[in-house]
Amino acid sequence: MDRNMIMIAALVSFGVAFGLWFIVSETPSVSYAENISIQNPPVTRTFTVFAEDTTIEIAPGKRIEAWTYNGTIPGPTLRATEGDRVIINFINNGKLPHTMHFHGDHNEKNDGVFQEVLPGDSYTYDFIAEPAGAFMYHCHVMPVSEHIRNGLYGAFIVDPKEGLEPAREYVLVKGEYDLENQETWTPDYVFFNGYADQYWTNPLPAKTNELVRLYYIDMGAIAAFGFHIHGTIFDTITSGIWENEPIKTQTWEVSPGNAAIFEAKWKEPGRYLFHLHGVPEEKGTMAYFDVRDASSDAVDGVDVAKTKSIDMWEWQQEIANSLQQPDPDAEITQTSVVSSDHGQHNVPTSDDVDTSQIVETTLCEVEEGSAVKSSNKSYYPKITQIKAGDTVTWTNKDISVHTVTSNDDIFDSGMMMSGDSFEQTFDEIGLYEYYCMLHPWMTGTVKAV
Repeated sequence: MDRNMIMIAALVSFGVAFGLWFIVSETPSVSYAENISIQNPPVTRTFTVFAEDTTIEIAPGKRIEAWTYNGTIPGPTLRATEGDRVIINFINNGKLPHTMHFHGDHNEKNDGVFQEVLPGDSYTYDFIAEPAGAFMYHCHVMPVSEHIRNGLYGAFIVDPKEGLEPAREYVLVKGEYDLENQETWTPDYVFFNGYADQYWTNPLPAKTNELVRLYYIDMGAIAAFGFHIHGTIFDTITSGIWENEPIKTQTWEVSPGNAAIFEAKWKEPGRYLFHLHGVPEEKGTMAYFDVRDASSDAVDGVDVAKTKSIDMWEWQQEIANSLQQPDPDAEITQTSVVSSDHGQHNVPTSDDVDTSQIVETTLCEVEEGSAVKSSNKSYYPKITQIKAGDTVTWTNKDISVHTVTSNDDIFDSGMMMSGDSFEQTFDEIGLYEYYCMLHPWMTGTVKAV
């Protein structure tokens, strides 16, 4: 065999050998990836959440009327792993339309804004949990701040696929409540998990040198205040997104609608405070960690979070339930379920009527954009003049749900979806004032002559 033939044979042999090596060397990694996929397939997590009207205590002796998810403030903490399919069956057992709006990645169908769920109806949210982090859910029916402050909010935790360092985990959802006006910038109460100063009388337990992880959600409306933990410089994952690199912090400001994840440790036992720095610490956010020595044999993840995480949410929920004592039939101490006192609407006299706004017509509409208070939209015309015996027809031209409700209980349209109409006949001469139950700044008058 000549030299050329030998070289060709050698090259062929090398090529075959290289091909076999390539196939063999690549096969394990493909199989490994397939095995990982088989061992950790995406999970479907199904939750049922009810909107419920009830009464709860938010501070000693202060029982208020509340709109809630599953009966407490905040609602249940929902948890999934990144990539899981999340199905939420939402059932509205309240008196008003409600939704569930989730922060995170999803399409408009699952955004919980325009698909308002009327009392007695239900809606199913179906989306993939992503990205990993600490998020919130809340009602997004306008006025949004009112629905949130009255209790319709909760935490949504998405764990990263690759897992986390073992830690003792707590969920803190900041909320607010005012006894007179839910749109005030200075609410009477600022609290964690629905009850003022509850973690002062029930401090959060921890062990020395144990990692404590706080999922902190700000569901308030007041400006950002610093979250401060005593006795340690702690790590902060900004906006609660695990993709963000942690930073060392002494205090960290979280604004309304945002979140953060805090991780802290203490070398020595003691009582270490945490609170919102500034005015909120005097309104219900004073709390502390009760840090005790870890026993030498507590390494199984039960007493000390060393080999696996300890989820403390169930413990927190039991405390909240015992303090709030949800009861739809209990006597209310004081409440401000809506920002406007509907009982204060007075039927105007002829001298009160602005004649420049009077339009002679039997057709009235809910203006587009009227659900947003700053739009200054309402009913048009503002004052409708008719003849006694005429029938007035209102048509909802807005995308949100509205009502046409008289101040003296003579008529009520019920919930009007976009495009719905309502008719009312006025047999007697007089002035008839009405408003929207869901958006109480919207008012109108019918003048029958």
